[in-house]
Amino acid sequence: MEETATRHRGVSGPRHQDGKQARTMHKCVIHAHTNYSFDSNVSPQDLIDAARREGVSCVAVTDHDEIAGAIEVRESADDLTVIVGEEVSTADGHLIGLFLNEWIPPGMSAIETAQAIRAQGGLVLAPHAFCTLADDCLGEAMYGLLPWLDAVEICNAQSPAPWEDRRAATFAQQHRLPVYVGADAHLRGRLAPCYQMLASVDSPTRFLESLRSARLHFGRFGPWYFARMAFRHFWDLFRDQRLPGFGANAPKRIPETA
Repeated sequence: MEETATRHRGVSGPRHQDGKQARTMHKCVIHAHTNYSFDSNVSPQDLIDAARREGVSCVAVTDHDEIAGAIEVRESADDLTVIVGEEVSTADGHLIGLFLNEWIPPGMSAIETAQAIRAQGGLVLAPHAFCTLADDCLGEAMYGLLPWLDAVEICNAQSPAPWEDRRAATFAQQHRLPVYVGADAHLRGRLAPCYQMLASVDSPTRFLESLRSARLHFGRFGPWYFARMAFRHFWDLFRDQRLPGFGANAPKRIPETA
């Protein structure tokens, strides 16, 4: 799908003719998986290669209930800013923590998980909050999370249902929350069907400030991606085992319910 861009409260442009230096912007992908997630076949090196190929300078790696993949990517790519994140399976649906130092265990309530993320100084993000094609969305639990929510995903590139994104955008607007676009990339090949241009990514505070004025580039994966993910899902369902290549580094503690 062709990408479109939306500007929120303005963003610096390139160098002007008068010689003034424009602010350096970061092409940032939020919500990306490696094979430390049971449903991804992307090795840490695959992710790094894709980032370099697609001109991505910052990526928030958010494996299911794991941070080891994000740490490996960070330690393996000096030219890439890596935000250590985790997509946590809470009792109420998935919740993302960014700028984490420690692993967050799954199974707690969404509020308890958000509090654990905040206790590390991290940011609390709501991915695919109103999805209807899976059972991992927060849905009505979003309202109870309002005191802890830092940002809402208003485009999920892995979702074929744009009306779910529109509902998330309406929620964010009503509650004046920052928004972001999430790649939710699980397969080797393409990393950034959607991304944001951010002014600063070096701390939670500056990241969140930059998100409020980010230029968002919307996009989705194509039909071949969805076909491959559907095949993986039904393989797991009917064969009662992972499709070869998926979850190669996934710890056994990860619940296979996403």
